[in-house]
Amino acid sequence: MATCATCTTCSNLRPPILSTLPVGKWTGLFFTVSDLKSSIATTSCAECRLIWDALSCYKITWDEKDLTQYIELKVAVGKQCQVFWRRDGMYVELFSRRDGDSVSEMPDTIGTVKEVAKESSSDSCFELASTWLKTCVDSHPACRSETLQALPTRVIDVGVAGTRDPFLVESQGQSGKYVALSYCWGDPRFHNVLKTTADTYKKHLERIDFSAMPRTLQDAVTITRRLGLQYLWIDALCIIQGDADDWARESSKMCDVYSNAHLTIAGDNSPGNSHGILNKQSFGVPPKEVKYKDSTVYIRKQLGREHDNFSMIGRGPVPEPINCRGWCLQEAVLSNRLLRYTSKELFWECNEWRNCECGHSSEPIEEDDEASSRSVRKPEIFGTLSPPELRQSWNDIIMKFTERQLGYDEDKLPALSGLANQFAKVQGLATEEKDEYLAGHWRSNLAISLLWNVEDDRSRDMRDKEIVYRRPKVWRAPSWSWAAVEGPVTYIPLRHFRSCLEIMQVTTVPSTLDPYGKIEEDSGKLVVRGRVVHGFSVKVEEMQEGDTYEGYIAGKRYALWRGEHTRTILPDDGVNEMNIAGVEKLSGKVTCLLVGVVELPGAGREDFFLVLKKGTGDLNMYVRIGVSLRRYLHHRANESNDDSVDGLFRSAVEEEITIC
Repeated sequence: MATCATCTTCSNLRPPILSTLPVGKWTGLFFTVSDLKSSIATTSCAECRLIWDALSCYKITWDEKDLTQYIELKVAVGKQCQVFWRRDGMYVELFSRRDGDSVSEMPDTIGTVKEVAKESSSDSCFELASTWLKTCVDSHPACRSETLQALPTRVIDVGVAGTRDPFLVESQGQSGKYVALSYCWGDPRFHNVLKTTADTYKKHLERIDFSAMPRTLQDAVTITRRLGLQYLWIDALCIIQGDADDWARESSKMCDVYSNAHLTIAGDNSPGNSHGILNKQSFGVPPKEVKYKDSTVYIRKQLGREHDNFSMIGRGPVPEPINCRGWCLQEAVLSNRLLRYTSKELFWECNEWRNCECGHSSEPIEEDDEASSRSVRKPEIFGTLSPPELRQSWNDIIMKFTERQLGYDEDKLPALSGLANQFAKVQGLATEEKDEYLAGHWRSNLAISLLWNVEDDRSRDMRDKEIVYRRPKVWRAPSWSWAAVEGPVTYIPLRHFRSCLEIMQVTTVPSTLDPYGKIEEDSGKLVVRGRVVHGFSVKVEEMQEGDTYEGYIAGKRYALWRGEHTRTILPDDGVNEMNIAGVEKLSGKVTCLLVGVVELPGAGREDFFLVLKKGTGDLNMYVRIGVSLRRYLHHRANESNDDSVDGLFRSAVEEEITIC
C-alpha cells in the first residue's frame, strides 16, 4: 500500500509547523508505540518504519506495557532527528551522509552531523586540531600574548620524523613557542617512565631515542610535529629527576610553564606512559545503519546527552585518568589553550571558545561560565572578583584538587603550588593587597577557611571506588589544614558568616625555594583566642534502616555529648581515630572551639566549631580531629536544637590556645 501523503502519526518527519520556524529551530512530535505500530501495519509509512527500526537497534523486546508509552521526536530542518524513549532511558539520533549531494526523498529533518573519528591518530583529528589552533591564534585576543614568551629552562626539540630524533635543549633565556604536556605517569610497575637524570642529562642533550620513548611521550612528540611546532616541555625530561634543588626550582615555575605555553596537550584518556594518547574514541564507534527507501539512515546514541563541561576538570563517577591526578589540575587551569585527547573525542578549550569533535559543545565561553577557570588565569581581561567570589573560587579549586590523588603523599602542597602562585596574583589585582599563603589557606579569610570537612557517605557513594580517605603517610601540614588529610574535602557555602576567632599568630615555613610548596615539619602553629568548651565525649551510632547518608562516614554517625548537649560532627579520620579504642581514649577529653556563627533573619543562629583533642607537650596545644556538621544535615529529635551561646557554648570561656 502506498504511503499516505501526510502520515497522521509522524507527519513524515515534516510537521506543518516547521514551515513557520527558522531553519534549525526544533519542534516536537509525540505518539505512542501502539500508534506507531498501527501506522506501519495500516499505511506502510516509511518514516514510521524508520523510527521503529531505529529504536529496535537498541531495544530488542517490547512488552504490553510499552504500547501505551510515548515516543518523543525532536525535528528541525537541516538537523539530525532526535528520538527519545524515556521509559528505558534511550536517546538516539538519526542522520544522513550526503557527501555534498542531496539524497533523493530523504527528509530534510534527517540532516548530516559531525562524525567523530574512530581513533584520534586519524588525519581528520590532526586537521581539526590545526584548525582550532589557527583560529585561536588569528582571532582570539584573550588568548594572545603581546610578546613572544621565554622558553622554560629546558625544552625538547622534537626533531623531524625519520630524520632527527628529539633532543633536550637548554633555552638560556631564549624566547619561542612551545607545547606543554599534561599527562599521567602511571604506576611504575606497569608504565615505563623515561627520565632525565644526572646520568642521562648529557646523553639527552644529544639525542632522546624516539623508539625508546614510552607511547605517551612518543604521541606528544608526534602531535607537536603534526601541528608544526618545534619545542615540547615534558616534566620527566625537562626537570632533572633525583636532583632535589633542580626539582624544587623548576616545579615552582609550573605556573609560568603552563600559562606561557603556546598550547597544552592533555592526555586525558591515558592512565600511564605506556598507554599512549592517540587512541580509540568511544564517540567514533561506527553508527548503526537502517534502510530507508533507496537510501541509508545512520543511527547513534545522542552524543549531546553525554557532554558535560564540568567533567572536563572534575572527577565524576567514571572519570578520565587525568582527572584523578593531582598535578594535572593546575596544568589545566593555567593553560590558555588546551587540546584534550579524551576517551570520547577530541576537545578544545581556550579563553574564548570551546570546541569538540562532534560539535555539540562548540560554543563561545560566556562571562558567567562556571565550568571555565579563565578568570583565574586571565583576571586582567575578565575582571576582578569580589572577596566572596575570591573565597568561593579558591574553595572550588581545593575541592577539585583534593578529589585527585598523588603518587607521593609529600607532593600535596607542591602539586598546588602553581595555582597558589597564580591565585596570589588574582587576589593582588582584586584587593590591591598582598595576602599570606598558609598551607593551602589564605590569611585574609583564615577563620572561615578552617571549616573544611571530609566527605560524608552521601558524597562518597557517588564517587569511583579508587578514592581513599585517610591520613597521609608522612607529615605535610598542620592538623587545621585540609592538606592534613587524604581524600576529597568539602566547603559548605556559608552566607552571612561572622567570625568569632581572633587570630593571634600563624606562620608556615617553606622547606624549599618555593614559597607555595612544602613546609617545614611541625611548622604552622595557629594561635587563636576564642570561646572554648572542654570535657566532651564521643558516641558512635551505626546507620539504621531508612537513614540517609548525610552525616555518616563509613556507615557510622559521630556525635559529641556532655550532659544534655549533643551535636553531630564529621571526624577527619573517624575510621582510625574514632574506633572503639579511640572513642574510649577521648572520653571526657574533647574540646570545641567556636569559629564563627551564621545568623539569618527568621532562621535563628547556628554555630560552627572545630573539634580538638590535646596535643603533646604544651598544656594549651591542641590537634584538630573534626568539625561541626551543618544543622540541616543532621538534626534529629534527640539532638540539642539550640546551638546559640546559651546552648552548646553556654559555659564557654575565652581562651588562647594553639592548634598544631
